[in-house]
Amino acid sequence: MNIPRVVIAGTHSGVGKTTLATGIMSVLTSRKHPVQGYKIGPDYIDPTFHALATGRPSRNLDRWLLGEHLTSVFARTAANQWAVIEGVMGLFDGMSGTQGFGSTADVAKQLQAPVILVIDAINMSRSVAALVQGFCTFDPQVKIRGVILNRVKSNAQEELLREAMAEINVPVLGAVPKEESLHLPERHLGLVPSQERKFQETFWEDLNRVITAYLDLEQLEQVMLQAEDFSDESINNSVNKLQTRKAVENKNPFLGKTGVEVQDFRPRLGIASDEAFTFYYQDALEKAEELGFVLVPFSPLHDSVLPEDLAGIFLGGGFPELHLEQLSQNQTFIQSLAELAREGKGIYAECGGYMYLSQAITDFEGRRFPMASLIPEEAEMMSRLQGMGYRSGVMTRDNFLGQAGTTVHGHEFHYSRVQFKGKSEAEDHSAWQLFKAGQLKQMEGYARQNIFGSYLHINFAGHPELLDHWKNWIQDRGVRR
Repeated sequence: MNIPRVVIAGTHSGVGKTTLATGIMSVLTSRKHPVQGYKIGPDYIDPTFHALATGRPSRNLDRWLLGEHLTSVFARTAANQWAVIEGVMGLFDGMSGTQGFGSTADVAKQLQAPVILVIDAINMSRSVAALVQGFCTFDPQVKIRGVILNRVKSNAQEELLREAMAEINVPVLGAVPKEESLHLPERHLGLVPSQERKFQETFWEDLNRVITAYLDLEQLEQVMLQAEDFSDESINNSVNKLQTRKAVENKNPFLGKTGVEVQDFRPRLGIASDEAFTFYYQDALEKAEELGFVLVPFSPLHDSVLPEDLAGIFLGGGFPELHLEQLSQNQTFIQSLAELAREGKGIYAECGGYMYLSQAITDFEGRRFPMASLIPEEAEMMSRLQGMGYRSGVMTRDNFLGQAGTTVHGHEFHYSRVQFKGKSEAEDHSAWQLFKAGQLKQMEGYARQNIFGSYLHINFAGHPELLDHWKNWIQDRGVRR
């Protein structure tokens, strides 16, 4: 299976790889290539810029969250596409104590993909060759096929940098002047989601102009086209399943949009989707559809009530703290949510959605806004980061996602904290034993009856067994929608 592909990596965070990767996706799309964007790591925000550049949802490739499913996810979504993969942090930076597990280099090897290294060259000259040579030789299995020099101060500096790179025979695919370097907006959780910024045409015009003017696009395309064929068995199996599904789909008019045969039992799963709740992994949603769920979007901000005939709901993360007054005032919606809970329907919430289920959220200015009150806790925004990193979660009790003792791999990143109403609530109704690097960190989240909420983000494409358990739980209770 041949997939034109490239990984855009950085020597470290902040070198400009998100802007450059997004620009490359945009320009290749304008050159009539079917571009599929990817982000290595758990980030929800960078993929939104990829989606604007390509016109299709971006995908996350995270070894911790996807596990053995990573290569099959890539094969399924990259078939017949040109894959541009944005890295995370520095090229070899992975989980601590793991010798690079989950790093950009690690995933590049999993995908057998060539790498283009982005360098912040503003204060460099000939030393750039020593830096790049070190990256090229540190792990010979990582195929660095060229560099992009960013923030170059002058023509004279560019000439010195190119001469140095020629000494080690590493191609320069581009040199972007300092004054042409574009920046995406940032906020307390990193880059501002693209949905919140009405990108003017001039931004994309400027980005495309910079990429076209200063990058050797023909050489970049050749790097992508020369990527070696896949040989991994899981990839072949995934492609065969995709081709079989499409063949059957063409013959059977009773198939859903994911190729799953329509059966009597297809539970309707509500997905919170608006300006406050945006954090979902595309492959997780598609896995839910593949397993038979019918996804129904709804908005806690704008809808007066939940959609009818839901078998459960998924409240993802996002930025509810930016919309607290509107969320709090939408009382008819909160009442319909309470009715869903009384009916015993499964309610799953992550991070921002978990906060929304609390009794109240206090914002950065100390203003308190009542919320859904389905969990006996209150959330408060803090000035410092309260949790960040990969975690293992072990379920503390049986619930609609799994049995007690079920272990999942997740990620947390939040500036808020929660405090339970009663001192014993945190442990009596916790969702997880949360482990960091193998050590018990804390009891976290809330799981009781039909409600499961926590700060832990999960990619269900890496844990399809949780969706299977949820569907069976619904079916066992006789819910047919």
